[in-house]
Amino acid sequence: MKYAKKYIGFVFVLGLLFLSCEGKFEPINSLDAALLLLPANNQECLGIDLPNGKIQVAFDWEDVNGVSSYTLEYEDSVTGESFTVTSLESNLDLELEPGTLYSWRVTVSDDFGNSKTSDPFNFYTEGLAEENHVPFPAEINITDNGNGTVTIAWQGSDLDGDIDFYDVFFSNEDPPSQLLSETTDSSTTVEIQNGITYYLNVRTVDENGNYSDSKRVFVR
Repeated sequence: MKYAKKYIGFVFVLGLLFLSCEGKFEPINSLDAALLLLPANNQECLGIDLPNGKIQVAFDWEDVNGVSSYTLEYEDSVTGESFTVTSLESNLDLELEPGTLYSWRVTVSDDFGNSKTSDPFNFYTEGLAEENHVPFPAEINITDNGNGTVTIAWQGSDLDGDIDFYDVFFSNEDPPSQLLSETTDSSTTVEIQNGITYYLNVRTVDENGNYSDSKRVFVR
């Protein structure tokens, strides 16, 4: 009988210890996005010329606490072809095609299945056969005015400095219908409804007819 009481008491104390420790080993449910460093946004990246005709480009971003791996995704902005590389370090050297517009982003992941993706950076590799660059995708900012409208603002960039106009597409359909045609404005205000998914594309067009698209999807 005494043994049974001691056993029950031991189980009770063990249960209290378990409860007191509960929560200490719970995973962190949020991660910070990686801060991209190089190649710099909306710039030409010189890199290192290689004998095989490609360019070695150094990618670098800041370390993020609690991360188990980094996944770098880079895309040829003209062809749409994309590639992914996973790394344990916050830097990589990659061989890229010369004279090409690329976008890149980094997704951080931890051991508990959490992940977060950075905003993209855009850059050109050197070696263009002609001095006629495609514009960088416009940077977009959306501000909720709190009265059933949002203000959409965009900022274009081009190494040649010859941006001619913007075409703006916006609606609750994908692809969105055209909202503004050949505008030189940098913002517009539109009415929206709660709970509706909206699609936005700002097309930047230069004087040579080259263009790039910057797409966003959002819900108010």
